[in-house]
Amino acid sequence: MLKKKIARTISEISNGFLTMILTPLIGVISSTLTTKDKLIYSLTYLLIPILPYLLLKKLGKITDYEFTKREERPPYFITVTLLFGITYLVLKETGIQILTNISLNVFLVSGIITLITFFWKISGHMTYSTILFATLIYIFNQPLLLLLFLFSPFIAWSRIVLEKHTLSQVTWGTLLPLTISILIYWGF
Repeated sequence: MLKKKIARTISEISNGFLTMILTPLIGVISSTLTTKDKLIYSLTYLLIPILPYLLLKKLGKITDYEFTKREERPPYFITVTLLFGITYLVLKETGIQILTNISLNVFLVSGIITLITFFWKISGHMTYSTILFATLIYIFNQPLLLLLFLFSPFIAWSRIVLEKHTLSQVTWGTLLPLTISILIYWGF
């Protein structure tokens, strides 16, 4: 019982919606955009994950906010990926390389997760927390921020204990976005 409560708390703190929103939001806020543009893009990135969810929930296409059923994921993931893609193209025009890279990362990872979700279920919690941690390291260029990845095993554990994902699903939910983040941010 206590184990499940701890797992639920960790899972809620690392919620995919929260980490999906925080990653580009931190990029926008820390950018050199004007205050007006920061507000517009912040609102955009806040609404991208939330509005499609609310619409699909209202239409009865989604049963829970964790998208426990894999077959419920594609309409949401496709919509969010398309919106991230459009936002990336708009942000690319700003010429702010860090912001463009963050936006591209979120778009590409979302696209890959969308493709995978047609065949298999991958952990969104792991995916978006990995992008968030890598993005914070990229923006602030502080090696100490590597310590954020010490939270990853706890997030993975919580998803497994709550029987939302398997070890393989949380592992790939970490490795795929980490690889893409490294390639986009550091070009290895």
